[in-house]
Amino acid sequence: MANCQSCGMPMKDKAMHGGNDLKNLYCIYCTTKDGRLKSREEVRQGWINAVMGMRNIPRKQAEKEVDEQMKKMPAWKKG
Repeated sequence: MANCQSCGMPMKDKAMHGGNDLKNLYCIYCTTKDGRLKSREEVRQGWINAVMGMRNIPRKQAEKEVDEQMKKMPAWKKG
């Protein structure tokens, strides 16, 4: 099983891969309908909203946590 290179989400099957393509390194939440990686800010906002909803934490805390995790993800590492 692959993990999204943008957010770390496990991609258990083809339907979870962006563009419904097993070769796509990014999940359906981090890609556009045609499978292209969304902008960093689009992914960040979606991830923040997901964390706030799942964990019921304030936005500032979710932002801090997401920003720390994004630094570790291959798609967003600054080289």
